[in-house]
Amino acid sequence: MKPQKLSWVTTPLLIMFILQLLGLAVLPFLAPLVNSIANTAATDPTSGITADQLGLLRVFTGATLWVSFIIAAAWAAFTFLTYRAMGQGRGWARVAAIVIAILGLLNFPIGTILGVLILIGAFDPDVQRFASR
Repeated sequence: MKPQKLSWVTTPLLIMFILQLLGLAVLPFLAPLVNSIANTAATDPTSGITADQLGLLRVFTGATLWVSFIIAAAWAAFTFLTYRAMGQGRGWARVAAIVIAILGLLNFPIGTILGVLILIGAFDPDVQRFASR
């Protein structure tokens, strides 16, 4: 039988996963925004940006966005796998949920609230027993 406070862990994990998916959906729209800002700076004679600097800016911006996308997608997958495994009572999922919660504490204010809820649920004795079977 699943413990009552298990939902204190699984529900915030699911909310974190959905928020990460929303963040991944917004990420591709940052490239055109950065390009328009760079083009505006390039056409401004007082900015002092050369064509070489503008090209370098576009390369680094594109690379940064791709790396961010890959890391965010991997983190979202890890969060979802932790959510599913926690519902099944896997021991490693409780530890992973605690790690996700601690890192979520840095994401003020929503991540902080979700992280505190996960920590309360993960340290509940019934949830500990459920996850150690």
